Amino acid sequence: MNNSLVNRVEAELNQWRSREERFSKLFSFSLSNNRALLKEKLDYYDRIAAKYKGTQDLDERFALRLLRQERNRIGKQLYPNLLIRLLRRLLVAPVKEQIVIRQDNRKTEQNSQALHHQVQRAGFPDLSAKIDEQMKLGQQQFSIPVSYYLNDKERLDHQLSFAKDQSGTYQLEGYKTTLYNESKPDEKRQQYFTMRNGNNVNATECYNLLSGRCIQNGGTWMQLDFNDKDPNGNFRIKQFHSDYGYHLEKALQQLPLKELLNKGEADKLQSELKNGNRVSVSFVKDGNEQRFYIEANPQFKSVNIYDEHSRKITLHTALGNKTMDAMKVTHKVNEQQQQNHAKKNGMRLG
Repeated sequence: MNNSLVNRVEAELNQWRSREERFSKLFSFSLSNNRALLKEKLDYYDRIAAKYKGTQDLDERFALRLLRQERNRIGKQLYPNLLIRLLRRLLVAPVKEQIVIRQDNRKTEQNSQALHHQVQRAGFPDLSAKIDEQMKLGQQQFSIPVSYYLNDKERLDHQLSFAKDQSGTYQLEGYKTTLYNESKPDEKRQQYFTMRNGNNVNATECYNLLSGRCIQNGGTWMQLDFNDKDPNGNFRIKQFHSDYGYHLEKALQQLPLKELLNKGEADKLQSELKNGNRVSVSFVKDGNEQRFYIEANPQFKSVNIYDEHSRKITLHTALGNKTMDAMKVTHKVNEQQQQNHAKKNGMRLG
């Protein structure tokens, strides 16, 4: 989209018209000759004229010429005295114009920086130039596409949606994400993730959700229900709150994990699982280590285990038919090693 296709002056005039129509429905008296409204309207029109004074777009320049006539008409209505109008035009208007330009530039810069930080936190880097380009067009809303491969088979397509709020500040409303798997072309999954009301699912977490895994968001575990959609075509979200009784740390303690011997690695493991990642871990069996992959499963208060071929297996299979009693002995040895390691480093175990 280029600037010649968007008349920013017209867009801002439409915003005022919508505002005036809203107010006209709230009051029984006519607003067409209301002095307070006319002053506010003239100030608004003056700001538009100052804001787009240097535009090179022919359509916008024509709109500004028409706007100047409307400003003159309102000025005569508000200030019938010719001398007052001349003083306002020669002394007041230039000062207000410079103030408007400085305020608008400062507001735009602050809005731009805030959006850049928000988008980066959401997992979408290198979009600053595209965001600034769209903001300059002044549309009420716009979108930016982002697409990339995660591996040789999976691709994510995002459509980030931005819109102005009532103060005229752009906000990241959310993004629609589509997960394509070239080995399973019929299993395209799509979801809209809103950024409003405190929701802050980032790009990595949305991939994990679309892959069927769970994430912890704000203390609540979430998972998409691929068997149920809402009227908007989004998968419904299964939520497991703290009172549901799933404790990730306890579930991990049931596994003979090498990572649990080190507090730093244990904390990192939990963090990765809470983000919805499938994590590579080492099972310690009879003094030997074997690699598996695990992911959180809040609904069944457990942890899913996968082999090196991404096949889901049971704990019994992962232990090589080792009995649970034998596994508990191994786990107890692991705990003792962890305590000895902590004492050696001057740590206290709560």
